[in-house]
Amino acid sequence: GEYTLLKKRASAFHGTELTGILNSHNIDTILVTGVTACACVRQTICDGLAEGFRTIAVKEAIGDRVPGAVSWNLFDIDAKFADVEETNTCLRYLGNI
Repeated sequence: GEYTLLKKRASAFHGTELTGILNSHNIDTILVTGVTACACVRQTICDGLAEGFRTIAVKEAIGDRVPGAVSWNLFDIDAKFADVEETNTCLRYLGNI
């Protein structure tokens, strides 16, 4: 019964209905997980920010094929685009909603 989003680009936002779905549910913050850090995750974070969402990268829930890519991308994302938070912090946040 969960909604499945079909995406054809790196970002979950580009060319999809994700912004409309989130806006229709009055969602203002997104927690981003996934692979790959240097492509899909990063593009989704950047596009989420551009669409007006507060973006949070869930540190331990992001991966990549390339050694070191996760650390470097999370450092850069934290400096420019989104908050990078540990999983436990995100779970506490969700528990308080």
